[in-house]
Amino acid sequence: MRAAILLAVAASCGAQSAPDRVIQSDADIGNLAFSVDGSTLAGNCRDGKVRLWDARSGALKRTIPREQGDNSVTLPSPADILGSVGSEGIRIWDLQSGELKRRLSSVPKRIRGLAFSPDRKLLAGSGRTSDTGSEETVRLWDAAGKERFAAPAGLGGTSAMALSPDGGTLVAASYDTNVRAFNTRNGELLRLIEELPVAMFAIVFSPDGKYLATAGADRTIYLWDTKTWKLSRKLTGQPEMIQSMDFSPDGRRILTGGFNDITNQHPVSIILWDVGSGKALRTLPAPHAVRAVAFSPDGRFAATGCQKEISLWTLPAAEAR
Repeated sequence: MRAAILLAVAASCGAQSAPDRVIQSDADIGNLAFSVDGSTLAGNCRDGKVRLWDARSGALKRTIPREQGDNSVTLPSPADILGSVGSEGIRIWDLQSGELKRRLSSVPKRIRGLAFSPDRKLLAGSGRTSDTGSEETVRLWDAAGKERFAAPAGLGGTSAMALSPDGGTLVAASYDTNVRAFNTRNGELLRLIEELPVAMFAIVFSPDGKYLATAGADRTIYLWDTKTWKLSRKLTGQPEMIQSMDFSPDGRRILTGGFNDITNQHPVSIILWDVGSGKALRTLPAPHAVRAVAFSPDGRFAATGCQKEISLWTLPAAEAR
């Protein structure tokens, strides 16, 4: 019965049975990002290496290994830099040349996740406040490496972070199910979103900064108005928990992927959503959990990561309004 329902939903939403092209990776994909011009697709892989492929041919262009002592690697979008956290602090690399651009040495060793502002002038990090407790702290550094603030970020760990397009707001989602929005100038808590029933695994700002999208274990996309921080609308219908999400460059569509709560090996759906109507425009199939989704800079293509395979899909054009 469930399979029949999913097939009916897929048919009604314009399911596409196969991708236009598949790129094979030597390791599972953690997240994906296109270069600014769309010619290169970068993948942060579970073996600690970042791989760069030619987006048109699928040929592997470059492999950047994890440095000794690194315990976390972050690949922001667009794929121009690479952030790593390790025993020597935070290091930021030029993705094309592989050269070290910047080093932040005086940072807590417990920092794990990183998030960059679009202009790369701000860097946020999150980690446990102490070695023994479950409290989490988020920190923000400027381009010179000076820490602007450190603020409490809930219990149990930070599940996702994002900086707004204008660099004015840092948002951190916590496994305690709360989402916190901070003013990046002084660390002021702008909004504590406490009404979410479950943890959010993916958060992303719309390109114009008007909305924040959050999604996670309850298979629902929440769109928050960033002026009022009130819930604007919900997008429902994803069959699985949502772990990966991206806005299209024009802000009119959202792409989501996730995983089955029983096993990562179960087939899942990748869904292309219309933000204005909240309707699913297209459903794309994936044989296993989808850890990464990304729009190309022109919005015409999508890349999705499923274990060691990257699928490239041609997307329908956004309807005129």
